[in-house]
Amino acid sequence: METVIETGIEMGTDLGRRFRRFSVKGLVGLLSGIGLAGCASMNVTPGWVGGGVPAEFPKNAFVTALGTGDSLAAAQIAAKGELSRVFSARLNSELEWIERETVVGEAVVQSSDLFDSTKIETEIELEGVEVPLHWRDPRSGEIWALAILERSKECLRIRSEGRDLITQLDRLAGEARTNANVLVALRAAMIAVDLGTSLDGLQARSRVLGSQCLTPRSIATGRLKADAEAMLRRLSFVVKTEDVDPRSGRVMGSLPQLREQIAGNLTRMGFQVGPAAGASVVPIAARLRLHRVERGTDWVEFRWEGSAEIGSPIAGDPAIIAAESEGAESHPEPSTARLRARRTGELDLSRELDRRLKAFLAEGGEG
Repeated sequence: METVIETGIEMGTDLGRRFRRFSVKGLVGLLSGIGLAGCASMNVTPGWVGGGVPAEFPKNAFVTALGTGDSLAAAQIAAKGELSRVFSARLNSELEWIERETVVGEAVVQSSDLFDSTKIETEIELEGVEVPLHWRDPRSGEIWALAILERSKECLRIRSEGRDLITQLDRLAGEARTNANVLVALRAAMIAVDLGTSLDGLQARSRVLGSQCLTPRSIATGRLKADAEAMLRRLSFVVKTEDVDPRSGRVMGSLPQLREQIAGNLTRMGFQVGPAAGASVVPIAARLRLHRVERGTDWVEFRWEGSAEIGSPIAGDPAIIAAESEGAESHPEPSTARLRARRTGELDLSRELDRRLKAFLAEGGEG
């Protein structure tokens, strides 16, 4: 049986009252239709979820990426991560082209710890990434998010950072050309190489954006590396080691193992060791003192005190770098205790000198 509802609408005195009848079934059907129409609009998958480009974020103005997750926060993190991954992949490709473009006369810079430390990190975390859009799949419950990076704003960040780096690079390149102390000049050249490599990274980011964000610079990284390599060839280290009596200060002999350890570290950095024709000689003097310490036990302890200086290639100038080391070794047998102290002291002193030289070249100080 169908329930009928009568509704009255006042149409005026001349027309009197008119009644219209609506069935409850018809009213429910009408409301259901309206409700279903609303749900259908919510179920429509946004075009950007399928890879489309939102009108408000065109490709020529934004870099975009999608991410999904069980929650909004997870989807946003995934979208940002995907944008960084895609950007980094394109960045790596651009860097390969830049490296080809900056090779000077097809010369290959020799492998060394100094140049290996100037490689560009392509896994970057981008600033300025936003996630303005998200959508929940009503069937699976999965959240979709769209991350964006505005090209013009990123370009401004690159330009600002690059301007400061170019100013520093020009100053250091000038110092590398004019400083009479070849080791100090090499330090300036190595820092300039590091800055040039950073600028290459910014240039690659600029190319990924499809823009020329950086102002031109006068010296390419390939040229900087070639100049630094030439400076390496103009330097030669001469290492002298001494076993010194701690009481009298008398030199009892040389320490060949200490010399080999220091020379090995220098060679790995790309330096020449030993006299070389036409090279500026940088002297290294390293000394080790061993003395027995009585502890009133069956174990014998020997302490070492080590010191080393890297002198200037300019005669009469003070030492450029100094390193020190001290410690102790013990053993029931006196000769074994002394041998252990000497070997440990030699290794520790050579490592400390290596660390300080690298800090000097990288940071402009002794560390």
